[in-house]
Formats: sequence, structure tokens, C-alpha cells
Amino acid sequence: MGFLAWWAQAEAFIAQPWVTILLLVAACLLLFHEMLTPLTWGLTGNLSVVFFALVLLAHAVSGVGVLVLIGGVALLLVETHLLPGRGIAAFVGFGLIFGGIYLSLSDGPKHLNSAFSLATAAAVTVFSVVTFLAYLPKSPVWKQLGRELYAQSVGAEFVRDLPQDWLGKRGQVATPLRPVGVVVIEGRQLTVVTEGDFLEPGIEVQITEIIGDRIVVDPIAALATA
Repeated sequence: MGFLAWWAQAEAFIAQPWVTILLLVAACLLLFHEMLTPLTWGLTGNLSVVFFALVLLAHAVSGVGVLVLIGGVALLLVETHLLPGRGIAAFVGFGLIFGGIYLSLSDGPKHLNSAFSLATAAAVTVFSVVTFLAYLPKSPVWKQLGRELYAQSVGAEFVRDLPQDWLGKRGQVATPLRPVGVVVIEGRQLTVVTEGDFLEPGIEVQITEIIGDRIVVDPIAALATA
């Protein structure tokens, strides 16, 4: 069996709606994992490109959808690496990803019907947004950003060499931890960092790590269920 005959069969398989959706979801997940890992491009990134390429080739798309999709991914990279925490680049990026997927599936000689293209683009985009926002605070990129911001922080009390017997002490968030902020513990205001989800004022926290001038806290509710 020649390559063209093999690709014709593979193309027909990939173009099936359920295969297209699975490949797009897998490509997005792999891409997010790659872009939220600092200063690397490895196997997951390459697989993401392959999955996107298979879908785009199978549907014989025009260049417009591909360019829009690439623009959306580029804005997500801006959000995670150049302007983290702003949100504008990510918002526009997901909009472009939606538009890119829709154009890619609905344009070209082997286009799918508009209803399926619209539904698929919406479903993949919503799934991507939820996954991206859920993983972002726990990602290596965000943790690295937290450490950098913490090192530059000049909060109310930037404590250095806090005694180790403060491990486990509990207090309350005074300013939003995004991921750096201030907590009040035993009457003292301490500049701390959280490596999990962002925390709002009023949440009860506990010191879980002290390394030099880096004080890590976690919400008590999360520790209780861990």
C-alpha cells in the first residue's frame, strides 16, 4: 500500500467528528502542558503540533483558519511568559483559538457543516479555558513567577530567616495572594507566597514551608482534605 492510499484511509478516519474532537482536545492539553513548563519545548509540544496538523490536513483547511489558530496560541504564550496575570492576552487568545478551529473545520473543500464546526469549536474552547485556568496556578511557570515576585516583594514585613518553629502556625490572609501577598499570623503581617490557587482575604492559612526569606502558606481547608 502506497503512502497516498494509506493517507486516504487515515484522512477518512481522522475526519470523523469524534476523532477530530479527541485530537483537538488532546492537542490543547499537550500544548498547555508544554507552554506552562518554563523555558522548554519537548515531546508534549511536538505531539501537540502533530495532532493539530493531522486534523488540519485531514480537513484540507485554508490558511486563514491556521493563521488565526496560531495567533491564539501566540497570545496564550504572551499571557503565560511575557505578561502573566493580566488576562487580556489569554481572553483574546482563546477567542482566536475558537475562531481558528471554527474556520479550520468549516472552510476548505472537505468542510464540515457549520453547526458541527461551531459546536466543536465552542466545546474545545470551553474545555481549554477550564483546563488552562485550573492548571495555571499549579504550573511550574506560575510557581516560578511566584518565587520571582516574592524575591522582589517589599511587603509590610519582609521577614528573613523566620524561625523554623513557625512551621505549622496558622493565620489569616490580609491581602489577595496572587500568588504573593500578606497574611497576619500572631499579630504579625508577613509577606508570603502560595503555590496553589489564588487566595482571597479572610481565608485561614497555615505555614507549610520556610526557606530563607520564602514563606509558603496553604489554605487550611485544602490541607484538611489532602
